[in-house]
Amino acid sequence: MPGFKVKRFNFTVYQYQAIYSLTAKISTMKKIILLILLGISGTVKLYPQVNGFVAAYDSMHQRFRVYYAFGEWKAVDWDALNNKIKPKIAAAGLAYDTNAFYLALREYVASVPDGHLSVRGAGWDDHKAYARYQQIGGSYGFALIGLDDSRIVARLVNPESPAALAGMQFGAEIEEVNDKPVKEALDTVSVLWAEANPATRECKTLNQYRFIGRAPIGKSIKVKYRNRGASEPSTVTMVAVDDKYASFDQTSLLPIEPGPTVMQRILQPGGYGYIRLTSEPGDSAEMAQVYTAFRQAISAFNTAGAPGMILDMRVNTGGADILSAALSGFFTTDTTLYEFQSYYNPGSGQFELYPLPRRHFNPATLGTYINPKYPNGSIFIEPQGLYFSKPVMILVGPREISSGEGIPMALQRLPENKVVSFYGSNGSFGMMESWSYHYLYLPPNDLYLRFPVGRSQDENMKIQLDSDSTMLGGVIPDVRVPVNDTVIDQLFIDSADVELNYAIRELNSMLGIGEQSPPAAGVIVEDIFPNPAHSMVTISYRLAHQAIVSLSVYDLHGKPIRCFVDEPQQAGRHTIKWNAESLKPGVYFYRIRTGEDDISRKFILL
Repeated sequence: MPGFKVKRFNFTVYQYQAIYSLTAKISTMKKIILLILLGISGTVKLYPQVNGFVAAYDSMHQRFRVYYAFGEWKAVDWDALNNKIKPKIAAAGLAYDTNAFYLALREYVASVPDGHLSVRGAGWDDHKAYARYQQIGGSYGFALIGLDDSRIVARLVNPESPAALAGMQFGAEIEEVNDKPVKEALDTVSVLWAEANPATRECKTLNQYRFIGRAPIGKSIKVKYRNRGASEPSTVTMVAVDDKYASFDQTSLLPIEPGPTVMQRILQPGGYGYIRLTSEPGDSAEMAQVYTAFRQAISAFNTAGAPGMILDMRVNTGGADILSAALSGFFTTDTTLYEFQSYYNPGSGQFELYPLPRRHFNPATLGTYINPKYPNGSIFIEPQGLYFSKPVMILVGPREISSGEGIPMALQRLPENKVVSFYGSNGSFGMMESWSYHYLYLPPNDLYLRFPVGRSQDENMKIQLDSDSTMLGGVIPDVRVPVNDTVIDQLFIDSADVELNYAIRELNSMLGIGEQSPPAAGVIVEDIFPNPAHSMVTISYRLAHQAIVSLSVYDLHGKPIRCFVDEPQQAGRHTIKWNAESLKPGVYFYRIRTGEDDISRKFILL
């Protein structure tokens, strides 16, 4: 079937962005059509019918391989990728199989290790749900974790699951899977359905620990394991059952956390400041709110004489680089480079520095401004007029991505600061621009490829943080928190924040403070029961002393569902029984706050 051909025009990155800005007042649909007609990706062919799959894919592939910021850096073999995926696209077109088409695109995206890559489109959500259910809708009821001594053990065994019924227990060492050593079996596990593409080898392995316990419903797996204290291993065969994605959601690596973007408190004993930051939003009003809250926290720590600070970036969706640079300015008295930004120039065929000055955050107006003294395409870390001079421990993790990785990068360069964590960050730091999304189909059958078109580079023009051809990248911890049997008990049985406690220990050591007993908890939260649940749930907690308590339930995206408590309560045990049958199945959080504690727990409704 013929497509619609339009002439191609060459524009610089800046001109594209200017066009997008100038069209801000017209509808999204008209804006998309205008950008396509201007020829962002060369000769454009629009095939709204199913049998245009090959043409739509070809257009996407040709543009992606040119404009993607890290093709060379990651050594992407474009011809091999095309040879692997295009026959599947063609077969889907011949069979008029939209599910197979979507699945081939997912495989295409998953072949490039970059957490920013995704194929999206609300009109294709049903295809996504169908394909995911076909591939990982079944569960054996277990998930794994690797220990420092090279053992791989069960970090999760759900009650009444095939694994539990077969006798596997929490902490069991897995020796073989389908008659292969467990590490060899893990290497074959697909991470196609990870919430964000694993950009580093470490992130990929963490996802493989999750997905080895999921499969199509009815598929069998043979596992040789040894429970703790057992003299001999057991070998069992399990069949995957539909658990409504329970083990998938329980081990989620989605970079979303309920609650405020900035949460701060002073930890006792020790008096250390603590800030949890979950995003650096680009919206001007939200940017000002986050900056103000962060500044107030730093001011409070200075007033209280905090001898050190812990910055918790472990769950962070990223956002605006200019806000990340501004927040980094609270920890330095020098103006230093945050990044140079480069984009593909169709005129030269090369990636080049952004050709105009970049805007910076203005703390005086809570808006933005341009400093003409800075080189084109650069963002600088500027002192904010309020300085925290004491050592900072930074917590990072695989659920931290994009601009969220920038503040740890900047603070890690300062001599007294350390990154203390189990794992590094996601390793996906490139610039995302909404004008760069490649639409395979326009609304109402919208489907588009979302990918980074800009590079972040240091003073030597070397790419920063984005993982390379060996899948190494991200913010790498200076101090690795150990992962052993004791630690996983603390993590998954006691719900202890092991990384936070380790960061406090590092601060104590750095400041010459002797080992202190952990603070007596103001509130002890018991596990919600049952979890997963069908309708009725019980939430229990104990207060060490009278406190003003807030207890609320949130959905996976942090939207409040219901507030149960917001009042003073006496010391002792408190219980709430709740019939949640009106909620849709999925993952939810309940959050308990007092003046001393802020604790979130996850539960699943089936």
